[in-house]
Amino acid sequence: MATTLDQFVDERAQARRLRDFLHDCAGSAPCEEADRVREALTLLGGAGLDGATPFDHARIEAMLACGAAMSAVLEILGPDMPFMLSRGGSDSCLATVVPAGGPEEAIAEGPTLALAMLAGHVAAVLSRMERVGHLIEMPMASASLRLH
Repeated sequence: MATTLDQFVDERAQARRLRDFLHDCAGSAPCEEADRVREALTLLGGAGLDGATPFDHARIEAMLACGAAMSAVLEILGPDMPFMLSRGGSDSCLATVVPAGGPEEAIAEGPTLALAMLAGHVAAVLSRMERVGHLIEMPMASASLRLH
């Protein structure tokens, strides 16, 4: 049971970090795109939405070195992730990411297209974690009720 509780605590902490990251993306300046992409690589554990496909760090770093943050974000999303981007008149960008097998899309905002898209992807990861976490949390709650 300690392993399950430890796993639950770790997942909750990871979810909190991802939520904080979403706020960082929305509040970042355009010149901070590369920093947010590198931070996302660390937060996501070096793998895509499925957690199994490793990122090509060298390729992503080369894109960032050339100022191609949007290309780097697209590399993180992978070739099959459906998305939609829009940019308003006040330099506010909106991204919608539709993960395969997910019940709904993830929508995020950022000051640039790359930051909005990155935040949308992280929101999709967070949504998946929360759905799985909810399934884990339910048996723990019922076990707790039985103890009292």
